[in-house]
Amino acid sequence: MEQAVDLVPGAELEHVTMDTDNQEIAAGAEQTAGQNGLSPQAKRPKVLFADDHHLVLDAVTFVAKPRFDVKTTDNLRQFEEEIETFAPDLAVLDVRMPDGDGFETAKRVLEKKPGQKIIFLSMHTEPRIVKKAMESGAKGYLSKKAPLEELMAAIQTVLDGGTYVGGQLETEEALSPEGTLTDRQIEVLRLIAQGCSAKEIASKLNISVRTAEFHRAAIMDRLKLHSTAMMTRYAVERGLA
Repeated sequence: MEQAVDLVPGAELEHVTMDTDNQEIAAGAEQTAGQNGLSPQAKRPKVLFADDHHLVLDAVTFVAKPRFDVKTTDNLRQFEEEIETFAPDLAVLDVRMPDGDGFETAKRVLEKKPGQKIIFLSMHTEPRIVKKAMESGAKGYLSKKAPLEELMAAIQTVLDGGTYVGGQLETEEALSPEGTLTDRQIEVLRLIAQGCSAKEIASKLNISVRTAEFHRAAIMDRLKLHSTAMMTRYAVERGLA
């Protein structure tokens, strides 16, 4: 059984403003739900969370509910049942839970519903675990040490058709620095290099300004760049602009 670390109300939740941002995100979700083929009757994407720690479930629900139609469960048996009855657009589950193995559960789910989008949220950060998760058919993997806002960004990235591997993970030698960026972060980097502001990036990508700013900070951290000029030069030199 794993122990939740940072995904709790407090340290990370103080970074979340629940009024203007979430209204903007909810409005954007309604506008783009039909375009992405996501639960049109609910207007917002459905997200199912599975974790045996209720503190984790309470924290992610608090942040996710203004943006998504949320349901939670603390066991894998009910998780598989909710995949059928709740029919989530995306499911987030732990690698290991008291009643079973998350990888095996994901494989069973994907055998029945090949199109189901799954993200693993776990304390394990070793490359072999991340690799196993992606080989099981998951579209994303995030450490429980990550900020809650990064989890929301990962969910939106996968809902948009991309993949997401969190920056808090231990990584093996990368072939190139840009290989560590997600598809969404490469999009943001390209727009930054084109001179777009955070507000313009948010408008172009149908995300909140806060999420755009989060991606900008994550890009700078991952690539060890310290200014917009450095990011622009990096993108131009690699043909990303």
